[in-house]
Amino acid sequence: MTDTQTMLRPADTGSGHPEPRVDARPVTLALQGGGSLGAFSWGVLDRLLDEPVLRIGAASGASAGAMNAAMLAQGLATGGPGEAKRLLEAFWRRVASASGSPDVAGAGTLLPFAGLMSPVADALRQAARGLSRTQVNPLGLNPLRGVLDGLLDPSAFGTPNAPTLVISATRVRTGEAKLFRDAEVTAEALLASACLPQLFPTVVIDGEAYWDGGYAANPPLRALVEAGAPADIVLVRTTPEERPDLPAGASGVAERVDEIAFGTALRQELRSLALAQRFLTDVPASAVDALARLRDARMHVIGAEEAFRALKGGSHRDASWGFLTEMRDLGRGAADRWLAAHRGSVGVRSTMDLSGYAASGLVPALGAAPLTVT
Repeated sequence: MTDTQTMLRPADTGSGHPEPRVDARPVTLALQGGGSLGAFSWGVLDRLLDEPVLRIGAASGASAGAMNAAMLAQGLATGGPGEAKRLLEAFWRRVASASGSPDVAGAGTLLPFAGLMSPVADALRQAARGLSRTQVNPLGLNPLRGVLDGLLDPSAFGTPNAPTLVISATRVRTGEAKLFRDAEVTAEALLASACLPQLFPTVVIDGEAYWDGGYAANPPLRALVEAGAPADIVLVRTTPEERPDLPAGASGVAERVDEIAFGTALRQELRSLALAQRFLTDVPASAVDALARLRDARMHVIGAEEAFRALKGGSHRDASWGFLTEMRDLGRGAADRWLAAHRGSVGVRSTMDLSGYAASGLVPALGAAPLTVT
């Protein structure tokens, strides 16, 4: 993001769009990546878009989460919740069609080169065995470019009817996150956010090389809070918080390594926010805006812990329409249960406990003696 300290624009509703309820509470959506598991977030969004008491003021995402966030923001900008729901479904139908899934209604009209992602899925499996990108994808194909072609309209981002959109990519040079905001979110930025370097060619934007945003900000959280996004942040997870059992076999170990790598960025974001809130409890009302926003942020999470743990290995590579709709339905059900339990807490209190993140590491408990080095 070019200026994270600039106040984020509140979402507006223009003429021709359904008016939200007067008492609708603004929220920030933070969408984790996860390959095909991103269809879980599709289902969550599909349900939240039906909720009249919530208004989506900002959306952030990495990788598959960035794709979902872009479809959401574009739809809300151009046609309201109904159009957002249509674009999300169209995106995932195109992904399934590109994978060669035979059970996609109208697949022949969705993408002119259906089946392109099928060899890519095979390449992913080969990449997991340690082969280089040039070995598994010698032509440098990126089927997501075709998925976005004719569907994505970047001109909708940053318009008065659009929620603020922020997506992450990872600078190859430094390993740091680059946050693209609103009009900066182009097809190239989205491809950068979803660029698995083991498979896809590196995406270069303005001379800077980028890989998947999940390595550095999965998804962005603290920067949005500091910049003035709605204080209620709904994190949509697409991976389990923990796996009690050790992975079995080389493929299981490799998959868990990748899961840990992409999960580290989220844990760091949550820990940063947790520590900020812990030490800013007594910040006076006259404090710098960014500090007050960190102190007052309210965290929520929608996930499906047990269901994610139960998925078979390699599920994040399963782009069949049957699996994607299974994930969509799982996400919609999870959002429905979360709303039933926590709808009244939005705007009032956090429903996600961050204390465990603040207590980890070597940060001493309040009142404890500091670590000394001799």
